[in-house]
Amino acid sequence: MKFRRSQPEFKEPVDVLSDYRKHLQTAEQKSQEDFDKTVLSLSGGALGISFVFLKDVIGPNPVVDPGLLFAAWVAWGSSTFCVLASYYASHLALRRAIRQIDEGTIRNQKPGGVFRNFTAILNAAGAVLFLVGVFAIVLFANANLKTKGEPSAKFKAPAASSSSAAASSASAPASAPAKRPPNT
Repeated sequence: MKFRRSQPEFKEPVDVLSDYRKHLQTAEQKSQEDFDKTVLSLSGGALGISFVFLKDVIGPNPVVDPGLLFAAWVAWGSSTFCVLASYYASHLALRRAIRQIDEGTIRNQKPGGVFRNFTAILNAAGAVLFLVGVFAIVLFANANLKTKGEPSAKFKAPAASSSSAAASSASAPASAPAKRPPNT
């Protein structure tokens, strides 16, 4: 009796490439989802950390360069908006692609239409705005941490004016003739 070894069935190269293409598309979609979630999480977390920094690190001291803090907040808020808008644009692009398949126009038109472009632009804008926010908060933190150990101008002024008042009162008797009690 002869045993026959079963040979694995080899797929045609076209089938292999087709499967590989599907794998790449799935990996690309997963990668984009992870990217969007990461930017969204980082932007939201950075907003929260900046509030804690303002409250706990700067505390009652005056804020130096508040425009940088505001710029960071605007950048992170805009980044969050862009990522959320890209989710919606992606949804619209997928709907459009499904409609193009149903209509039989998918091969003649760009899949997803203009919404595909909006998704790409919004994703890039979200990442860039996140980095702008990081840059602004680093500058803000640097400006405020430099002055952390120094007394603020608000607290310097009274100390300087009281010491100069003490100095002027101490020097006043020396320069003015002292009054003597009248002789009786």
